Amino acid sequence: MVSKPGVMVLNFGGPRNEQELVPFLSLLLDDVLPFPEMISRPMGAMIARMRGPKVQPNYEMIGWSPLVETHDQQVAALKERLDPDLPVASGMMFTPPFAKQGLESLLEQGVDHIVAVPMFPHYSFATTHAAYSFMFTAMEELGIGNMPVHWVPAYYDHPLYLDALASTIRTGVERTPGEGPTHLVFTPHGLPLSFPRRGDPYPEQIRETARQVIRHMGWDGEWSLGWQSRVGPSAWLSPSTPEVMGELAQRGVQRVTLVPVAFVSEHIETLHEIDIEYAEDAHKMGIPHFGRAPALGLEPAFIDCLADLVRTGLASFERYSCVRCLHPKPDAHRRQTTCPNCRFTFPNYLRRGVQTLS
Repeated sequence: MVSKPGVMVLNFGGPRNEQELVPFLSLLLDDVLPFPEMISRPMGAMIARMRGPKVQPNYEMIGWSPLVETHDQQVAALKERLDPDLPVASGMMFTPPFAKQGLESLLEQGVDHIVAVPMFPHYSFATTHAAYSFMFTAMEELGIGNMPVHWVPAYYDHPLYLDALASTIRTGVERTPGEGPTHLVFTPHGLPLSFPRRGDPYPEQIRETARQVIRHMGWDGEWSLGWQSRVGPSAWLSPSTPEVMGELAQRGVQRVTLVPVAFVSEHIETLHEIDIEYAEDAHKMGIPHFGRAPALGLEPAFIDCLADLVRTGLASFERYSCVRCLHPKPDAHRRQTTCPNCRFTFPNYLRRGVQTLS
């Protein structure tokens, strides 16, 4: 029997209308609340019902989240760069279509092994790890928990990803009003400090992306990094983006371009938090010229990057690198629970080791 590969493209999801908002928040909170499922699920649903009316005006202001629609366009563009006979499906974490629906589509097309591609260039427990875990849970529910999967690792330093990011930065600088030098502020989504303390590699991968794209562009101007979207009373990565902007305002910086690094599509964090909230902050702080680089969207180099990840995954299906440090995982360590290089504890979906194609 000839084996048939398929591709699963995983993303966060976003509410496209009022009906999807509370279910979206409920699933999101159920995932992030630090309690057993029997507690987090009803608690998440309760908080979502209270939180929904408060955030709904923000979503209405931006015409609801374009993430799922943009994702569909990105996947359509990806398909054009791949073998037309290669099945490709999508799975969202918190809004339809969910991973289970995507897997069912692949099974209907006779797929017996999968390349899983995260729409998150940087690995984090909150994004790639969560998306892979959701997918693996859905696989077990469908009775295909032993199906071979190539889990694509982080690609924060992939040359094509850096090309795409550089292109958006140039666009952002061109669109920023005013004249003279502009100060770049990389503004990734933040994380509570508890994440990197548990070994989450996301912060350092973000910093490395910023360093590499600056070199890649030959940028000789000033740049900074601030973490956005801080919520709750716990300590988060610092400095925050508003704190960075405040320091620049005190220095008399006149022209600032924010770079939403790690965002591959527009969402509430870019369209409302940056374009509305941070723009107002900049005006109040005395920064007269404020702009933003667009999210990656359909940037050709980004779609080329995704296609390269798929082809590499298919060509090296039985080879595996640690999702945290990208160090190759040799055969002798296939079933170990920690990476022999960085000591990262492998999540459940990787505990079975590298599976071979029959």
